[in-house]
Amino acid sequence: MLTSFLAEVLAVSFGNLTLTATMFKCAEEASEELSPEAKQRLALVHTGLAMAIQAMEFDELQQLIKQSEASCDFEEFLAG
Repeated sequence: MLTSFLAEVLAVSFGNLTLTATMFKCAEEASEELSPEAKQRLALVHTGLAMAIQAMEFDELQQLIKQSEASCDFEEFLAG
């Protein structure tokens, strides 16, 4: 039961992180108007997202994510 819950949490988190990283990539042009400090902070956010996504790409975690119903829902959302 706890493994199933973990799989759902990982799937939702991975989906949200991936979607957020994509959104930041799309909004990259808008960051040109920001102050240098704000750009630096935004770069930290981007780095953190990339690190979190990379960590979740670990094989054992990906196996759990693929077992999750939420993972299927997110894949359908992206395809649709």
